[in-house]
Amino acid sequence: MTTARTRRVWSPEDKVRIVLESLNTNISLSELCRKYTVSPAVFYHWREKFIHGGKLALSGALKDPEKEKYAENERLKKLIGELTIANDAMKKVLQGEGKK
Repeated sequence: MTTARTRRVWSPEDKVRIVLESLNTNISLSELCRKYTVSPAVFYHWREKFIHGGKLALSGALKDPEKEKYAENERLKKLIGELTIANDAMKKVLQGEGKK
């Protein structure tokens, strides 16, 4: 008889908590993995992503999504304004040609 394993889905908060626990305690990696039933390979992957994200944040390379949305919104508003002016100018030119 075989036992079906279900794959656990970890939230980002859980992953961070587990990685931080590994950094803040003297618990061995094998104990930590047993405690949370996580394979060492999965844990190492989480830790590498955690460290990489920290490096990006500290270097300033990590962008704030809200600031990016705001900047893109402003760029698009400016483009709409320019296109509206060009469109109005073209309408006036075409209306002038129709009067002849």
